[in-house]
Amino acid sequence: MADNDLYGPGRLRAFSPFLAPGERKRLHAALTIPTDAPPSFVAELRALARRYIDDGDSLKLRAVCLLVADLHEHGWRVEVEGEKIVMEPPGLDRSDNESVDQVKERVRRALHAARSRQLEEPSVRQFLSRVERRTLRNGIKASVLDLVDDGAALAREFKRIQSLAEADRGAALAQLIQPEIEVCDSGSRCADTGLVLTDIWRYFRHTWAHEYRAIPGRQMLILVRNAARPNRPVMGIAMLASPVMRLGTRDRWIGWLRESAEERLVDGRWQPAAFADALLNRLDASIASVRWDDLATAAEISNPTDTIALRLEQRAAGAAFAREAQLKAFYEAQRDNGKKVRPHRGEFKSGDADTDWRNASDDLLFVRKRAESLAQLLRARHVFSAAGLADDPRRALQSLLRSKDGQRALDVVLAETRKAGLSSQVADVSICGAVHPYNGLLVGKLVAMLLTSREVRDAYAARYGGQVSVIASQMAGFAVTKPAQLRILTTTSLYGIGSSQYNRLALRAADFPELGHDIKWSAIGKSLTGGFGTLHLSGETTQALRNMAIFRHDARRVNNRFGEGTSPRLRQIREGLDALGLKSDAVLHHATPRIFYGCELEPRVRDALLGMATVDDVAPSCAAIAAAWQQRWLSNRIMRPETIAALATLGPTSVKASLQADVDGQFLLPIAQD
Repeated sequence: MADNDLYGPGRLRAFSPFLAPGERKRLHAALTIPTDAPPSFVAELRALARRYIDDGDSLKLRAVCLLVADLHEHGWRVEVEGEKIVMEPPGLDRSDNESVDQVKERVRRALHAARSRQLEEPSVRQFLSRVERRTLRNGIKASVLDLVDDGAALAREFKRIQSLAEADRGAALAQLIQPEIEVCDSGSRCADTGLVLTDIWRYFRHTWAHEYRAIPGRQMLILVRNAARPNRPVMGIAMLASPVMRLGTRDRWIGWLRESAEERLVDGRWQPAAFADALLNRLDASIASVRWDDLATAAEISNPTDTIALRLEQRAAGAAFAREAQLKAFYEAQRDNGKKVRPHRGEFKSGDADTDWRNASDDLLFVRKRAESLAQLLRARHVFSAAGLADDPRRALQSLLRSKDGQRALDVVLAETRKAGLSSQVADVSICGAVHPYNGLLVGKLVAMLLTSREVRDAYAARYGGQVSVIASQMAGFAVTKPAQLRILTTTSLYGIGSSQYNRLALRAADFPELGHDIKWSAIGKSLTGGFGTLHLSGETTQALRNMAIFRHDARRVNNRFGEGTSPRLRQIREGLDALGLKSDAVLHHATPRIFYGCELEPRVRDALLGMATVDDVAPSCAAIAAAWQQRWLSNRIMRPETIAALATLGPTSVKASLQADVDGQFLLPIAQD
């Protein structure tokens, strides 16, 4: 049985927290959950958690109470059975035969609860009040509400266009709707209102179904505005973010997994010689990107053996042990001085023109990483050489695919290929959709298509191209820069039943020659049993779990530091759950299926990411995509009476009214199209 099957919908998950008898009694008394718990139950449980003092014993009780509150709020069944706490996630396949609409409504309500809590936070309310206040900014007296279009005025214009001859409607629409892209660079201000662009983006982001969380890594915030209307109102927003490092569905689709590579070799899509060259080139480039002069000799690098790899693994283990002691000593020194436990950043602070990267690579964290990486790469080089991959690719690949050592070597080099692609050529669309009053006009589809435009790709390259990579530079011992050429976009549906925004989302060059090539979002796979994530855990619970991990290990092992590992939040939660005696996967596996979507920005880019093809750097303009969207979708949409009627009800204050209703505890569907 696959690991995911252990945590599928309808499967019970039980755990026994590490508690003394007295603590267990107190916890079981707190978690006597009625069958039909009232809405106030979750609030009462959180209030109880906040009464516990953060000493050793109460840390556990506090963390468990907050965890149970989060899970219960998101539809999990949580019960106390003897010494164990039993949990069951809702998922989509419920025994009580919930309909799809009921499941979506339940998920929305669970997400809405967390979002409403966030909107009640003083800092968030102050932010909303500040940007909604009409005041003088940068010489312009305005408010963020000036960027919300008047749906009634739009409805009148659309009715006028409806009355025109069919041949004249297109030109009239183009005069009314002129989408343009505005990237929210740090410190940049809106020319129409004087507001900081990132504040505008954040304001509309709060209308999404789930709470707003800052994420690590790259994040490019994008506004789509209507240049044909007063103040260029916001039509939609998007965010391109760093992609997840390991995502089986995406990696299989691209060809970064051994099984998918073998399929393409067998069916003839890939030629053995081309694939072998790509593997060897990637292996050489990866070895060259690791500083090795303090770890091995030049002869050992050229002709490695298993003995050399074993020695490097021992060196890595020694560095890891030394760093663990370093982190513990750092923690104890702060604790003894009564200081707050700060992250351990090491001697290296930041990357700039004066950084001594060679010295930075001597940090214990990077000694371990360099030794581990080099051990794997040299072992792969040894296996490839013994198989004769360079001399007889077809025979060698057949041999490598049949042996464990060969499979391991292929996995290592394909992982390096994936890492290279994700670092500069793939982005995740973490936010994409329309806002009031444009969400009824299929503007979400427009926003998704505009992310493939020349303007977005150039902005991405300008922001991230040529930047010194902190992690790669510490691995190499010298400054390393990488290009930023977007080739693939990916995203995930909120529900496992498809997305109206991405389904059948395609524009054909045969219909719209100005595009140059087809633009198509495709469903690339589905996680039937759900996946892993932290969306169902609140910030308060995350902090409690972080404190649990620090208390247990007498050290802060997750320091939000470049190179320490992906997703600090996820790793902190895992450590905290483990400290409670709970297998972290049991909580982090949400059991809600997801559909994954991908968009190739040019033909054959997946092969190019493997190093087996070259692509032309051709991209359609924002204007060309907008014109195609208008003809393909908008022109038909405005002919529907129900669309115009709904649009007419949305005034300039509709966004503010929706956000205020959420603060007041009223459940309204989010106005953004997710």
